Amino acid sequence: MGLLVDGQWQDRWYDTSSTGGKFVRKEAQFRNWVTPDGAPGPTGEGGFEAAAGRYHLYVSYACPWAHRTLIFRRLKGLEDMIGVSVVNHFMGDQGWTFHEGDGVIPDPIHDVEFLHELYTAADPKFSGRVTVPVLWDRKTGTIVSNESSEII
Repeated sequence: MGLLVDGQWQDRWYDTSSTGGKFVRKEAQFRNWVTPDGAPGPTGEGGFEAAAGRYHLYVSYACPWAHRTLIFRRLKGLEDMIGVSVVNHFMGDQGWTFHEGDGVIPDPIHDVEFLHELYTAADPKFSGRVTVPVLWDRKTGTIVSNESSEII
């Protein structure tokens, strides 16, 4: 599990020495909202207008936070409106991949090999962890959100 530093991938695990061995997840960096009219969401952050076919969801079946976005997508009846890609359950030196495997659904938008390439497509100088879920906006070509509680 690595991270991006100024858009460059680095194979570096979490530093838990400063937290007494605990895993402390950093706050998601993409925190925008999909709203009916594109107005800013509850946090006041920029909004993206709701539209069928506009958004694409990237998940891993190995991640409970990403998995719950799939559950809500189903419960809300949005399967035909929001596309999905699923990364390989194995996370290697380059992080989440779309390498062939059980349940993998490749990226139809960018045809990337590694999820971190999607992050740099949104922000070429991105610094931080590359996590799932990711909600991608096809219209503006960027990540709307990578915070599961706000995606759902």
